[in-house]
Amino acid sequence: MLRLKFIFFICSTFFCFSSAASEAKQEIRIAVLYTEDPLFFINTFAPTIDFLRRRFPQYRIKTQEITEHQALDKLKTEEFSFLISSAGVYASFDPTSEGLRQIAARTSPFASTASESVASVLITSAHRSDITSLKDIQGKRIVIRDPNSLSGWLGAKGVLRDHLSKKDLDGRLINTQYRFPDVYSYLESDEADVAVIPACELESLIERGLVSKENYRVIGEKTSTLACKVSSSLYPDFVFSSFPHASPEIVKDFTVALLTMPKMPDGGSWGIANDFRSVLQLFRKLEIGPYKPQPFSLLQLVSKYKTEAILALALLLGLIFHIFRTNSLVLQRTSDLRKAIEQRDRVAEIARASLKRLNLMERQGILSQLSNMFAHELKQPLSTAANYCNGLKMYGESIQLDPILSESIEAISSETQKAAAIVDRVRSYAKSTQPVSSEGSADLSEAIHKAINAFRLYVSTQCQLTVDIPESCVVAGDPLELEILVLNLLRNASDAVEPLGADAQIKVELKQTETGCILNVNDNGPPVTRDVVERMRRALQASIKTDGLGLGLMI
Repeated sequence: MLRLKFIFFICSTFFCFSSAASEAKQEIRIAVLYTEDPLFFINTFAPTIDFLRRRFPQYRIKTQEITEHQALDKLKTEEFSFLISSAGVYASFDPTSEGLRQIAARTSPFASTASESVASVLITSAHRSDITSLKDIQGKRIVIRDPNSLSGWLGAKGVLRDHLSKKDLDGRLINTQYRFPDVYSYLESDEADVAVIPACELESLIERGLVSKENYRVIGEKTSTLACKVSSSLYPDFVFSSFPHASPEIVKDFTVALLTMPKMPDGGSWGIANDFRSVLQLFRKLEIGPYKPQPFSLLQLVSKYKTEAILALALLLGLIFHIFRTNSLVLQRTSDLRKAIEQRDRVAEIARASLKRLNLMERQGILSQLSNMFAHELKQPLSTAANYCNGLKMYGESIQLDPILSESIEAISSETQKAAAIVDRVRSYAKSTQPVSSEGSADLSEAIHKAINAFRLYVSTQCQLTVDIPESCVVAGDPLELEILVLNLLRNASDAVEPLGADAQIKVELKQTETGCILNVNDNGPPVTRDVVERMRRALQASIKTDGLGLGLMI
């Protein structure tokens, strides 16, 4: 670490000298991402800064080493105009938000394009016959220089991820951090089994005679566009990028200068890398950089999905309001339904009371009809008998009848008058007025409908009632008497089918013929026995019902 700081200090001191007059020059600040690779400062950083200072003497160019975390902060504080970083760090920034833009990318002297400039190489000692493929590295010790370097470890890690577990990759890793002993010393002393080095480094050392070709062997060699052996995919090298607040004119001048800059000491140059997909795919595979899993945070989750959270909250509030409103409506409708049911029950009670009164009136009508029939049929012979008696009395006065016969005629006249008085008293038992004459017209269909409605309210029997009647059928008769007639027929049918329960059926059918109308009230109750039919045919017999008079059919 001290050696790196010393090298950086020497480079900065050598290229940062200035006189007092230079303080008036416009200052351009360049951030350099922290790295422990000494070759970066020797082959890339120092030659590039030296060239820019000589190319633009009107500017006072200052450099400062920063960490990856600081680079994001500098985007917000606007302290720097440019950034020199690895391709991995540059690709990690989102151009739509951070606005970091590439103006040049380093091209390796062994590469044909800046987008495919560096790669990783896995090597082992030539005498290790137990390591011939990538699968043989499982459980072996791996030595590297920088765990954050694309060519020094990440590229090889992406290849080994397909063959080794995460425990084997991280648990047996040796990091030299560019210190001595280096990776080659670890292999020669057998303190490590496999080493990861940048592509083309081994060929360069062999060409300069620093290592022997027979001492090392490449593992997992792949075909590539580089002029050397590689074990991983190819990636871009260092990137010279501009911050979004940098002056467009200065960015333009620096871009032209870098692309026309002479080659660096190792033969590298600045070009344009137009494809960083390989870096992002590697980071996604390794779950690092922008793809590093973030620890769960409720605040971060709400911040990320703020719009969705607001919509979900609005939906939840709407749902709660809907439930509350629905429950309120249900309670209100239930209350209205209870009131309607109570009102219906009250109307039903009124209807039942009216039907009971109608039944009482029916009985009174029967009594009145019996009284009228009795009086009409009996008073005429009584009047005739009274006339005969009066005639005999007049005749006896003219011929001087026998006193005994006269007394008998007087007794017969008295008894006849007494019988007439009894008839008048019986007629007075009818509390209502005389019934209306049945010589008028009435709608039988309407009377049937009224009787059916009264039947449904008055009778509690649950039966299936079928109605087949025309819309209108005018007959001679009294509407009230016709209604009472049909109601009595329906009640008789209801009593007959009551034992059947839910299977009970009653059918009301009205047919019009050329001579009149035929009303049929049928039920599926048990048949009436022959003895009952005979009893029904006789007048003034006891009714088959406990509350009947036995005169219904006759009347």
